[in-house]
Amino acid sequence: MNWALGPAGTAMIGAWLHHRPVLAFDFDGTLAPIVAEPAAAAMADTTSALLRRLALRQPCVVISGRSRVDVGLRLAGIPVSEVIGNHGSEPWLDPEPLRRWTGQAILFLRTHLARLAGVELEDKGISLSVHYRRAFARAAVITAVQQAARCLSAGALIRGKYVINLLPPTALDKGQALLRMMGQLAQTHAIYVGDDATDEHAFTLGRRHGILGIRVGHRRGSQAALYLKQQSEIDRLLTLLGNG
Repeated sequence: MNWALGPAGTAMIGAWLHHRPVLAFDFDGTLAPIVAEPAAAAMADTTSALLRRLALRQPCVVISGRSRVDVGLRLAGIPVSEVIGNHGSEPWLDPEPLRRWTGQAILFLRTHLARLAGVELEDKGISLSVHYRRAFARAAVITAVQQAARCLSAGALIRGKYVINLLPPTALDKGQALLRMMGQLAQTHAIYVGDDATDEHAFTLGRRHGILGIRVGHRRGSQAALYLKQQSEIDRLLTLLGNG
């Protein structure tokens, strides 16, 4: 992985920008810094202004694990081409079968995790998140959620930063959502920026699908081609993308 803001990284980004790519971003940890209270997550004013300017010039998409409504409110009217929620399932899939699974799953999880203090369940309508930042027995939480996922026949279990996401069996992932968005916009190339395990579904698509992955935070084994050293570099990246 090369640093996205170094000479090799900027040259690679510049070459991709010649294709007028879709510019796709995760929200938490990418456009907005990670915070202890997920409800308090917000972009910096400078980030918001840079993203607004960029979205007026070329297709921008936000793909988040949050619900589509939740992310849309946090974008405060920035004219992105699409807001994709619940790890890729919104707005592509019929929500009713997913909601039925989620409704049953959250009842099971409340019972299964009741003995573990500091765990917070987040019902996002068509997916679930188990937050365990405040849990003392974090290893026990992870084990219990893995057991529950098997019992529930979850479509995917994706670990993030003190959170485990459970997706219904038919749910889409971020990579699938990005490919659908590229098709809808008739674009052959995309740049995808994300910071978490959920974003690896997009990173792994790589050059063979015309996707340049940029990971926020260097991680050994990531399939992203480039990385930012930390989330605070997002404004420099947005400026670079806008000047391409």
